[in-house]
Amino acid sequence: MTYQPPMPPPARRGFSGPAVALIAVLALGAGCVGGVAVGSIGSTPTTVASPTRTATAEALQDTGLPPAEEEKGRLVKLPDFKGQNAAIARQWLVDRGWNEFSDIKLGSQDRYETVVLLPENWTVTKQSHKAGSEVDVGTTIVLTCTKAS
Repeated sequence: MTYQPPMPPPARRGFSGPAVALIAVLALGAGCVGGVAVGSIGSTPTTVASPTRTATAEALQDTGLPPAEEEKGRLVKLPDFKGQNAAIARQWLVDRGWNEFSDIKLGSQDRYETVVLLPENWTVTKQSHKAGSEVDVGTTIVLTCTKAS
């Protein structure tokens, strides 16, 4: 039997470290630019003629919540959101001028479900401002929710 020297390690393939870093930075930049472009599109919803879209719009209009009572310019009298679906409560506020992302905070009171990802699956149990109080549009509203079925 003859002695065979060990095989050399396989040749390294792929990109070098700096090249990977450059690609990551470019991808991140492209994602940010895309996000800005999408975010800059007007917040006016487009109407799509589909049975699902129509049913959803009708469900949001028939929330069981009282209509907004706007007085003194930008003051809105808040309803009692307790027991309401969190998505419907949030939409009620958005329809009256609150910013969905900066003015409305959804929090969880549940021990194991700690993040409200799909408000449609949550029910409001508390609200930061009392029902019937008049609040300036844009004031941060915190809705505490539960996912318990």
